[in-house]
Amino acid sequence: MPSVASFLFDENGTATDQIVEHYKHRAAGGPAAIIIEACSVSSNGFVSPHQGRIYHDKYIEGLSKIAAAIKAEGCLAGLQLHHSGRQTSPKVIKSMPVGPSNLVCPTINKEVQPLSKTEIKDLVKQFGQAAKRAILAGFDFLEVHGAHGYLINQFLSAFSNIRSDEYGGTLYNRTRFAKEVIREVRSRIPKEIVLSFKISAQEFIENGSSTTDSISVLEILIKEGLDLVQVSAGNDTTPEWIVQPIFMEPGCLTGSAAAIKKAIKIPTMVVGRINDPYLADKISSTFFQC
Repeated sequence: MPSVASFLFDENGTATDQIVEHYKHRAAGGPAAIIIEACSVSSNGFVSPHQGRIYHDKYIEGLSKIAAAIKAEGCLAGLQLHHSGRQTSPKVIKSMPVGPSNLVCPTINKEVQPLSKTEIKDLVKQFGQAAKRAILAGFDFLEVHGAHGYLINQFLSAFSNIRSDEYGGTLYNRTRFAKEVIREVRSRIPKEIVLSFKISAQEFIENGSSTTDSISVLEILIKEGLDLVQVSAGNDTTPEWIVQPIFMEPGCLTGSAAAIKKAIKIPTMVVGRINDPYLADKISSTFFQC
């Protein structure tokens, strides 16, 4: 089960009895693994007061209850590490949103503070610290959220990154932040812990990422210890590709995921209107046999 926001954390981002029960019921349904909803690695990186947080040790206890509830049903528990970047409101984080560049989020339209290189390095460390907390909370594997127009996606895409330093310009430079995050997270967790990366393979917008770009990005990240990729699509300007409406074709992202799987040779997951078990089985047997 991929990460899907429930916003059942309390107004301070701490796990509630309700969210523990929420994941217990989903695990009881029989999935092999569940990635719980995005947890912010920084105090300026969440989209809602009710988003999970993992930037302080005080969150470990509540998150451990979620992990335990999932695992009690015989299901693997994964946690997604996240930073919203520009895709949040000053009213939510009580400060100016940050991003790679001073380009506003189209859906929020608030001023954005470009991150300094020192701030970027600090955020990389925060991803690593959050990863360590997730393991202490009992999660079996981790995923870094690099999709849907959030901070890492903002760095990856020429649509949202117009920096002229080593974190912008070429695709290799735009991948640098993601590369450093994966390297830091990998260094903070045991070798046997699987590390996944969620990517918007296509953004469906001018200057946005393409499947070819995403393959190049993933080839870089694999060298830093990436084990698994989850293929999604869209950004903060093309949200219809993040949560696809019913008129879109079932399995609409299978083509890009299959191209990625063929190119990078690591286990590949795909989302996108796969709401029928027979379709899931067909996609798995046709495109994703190991």
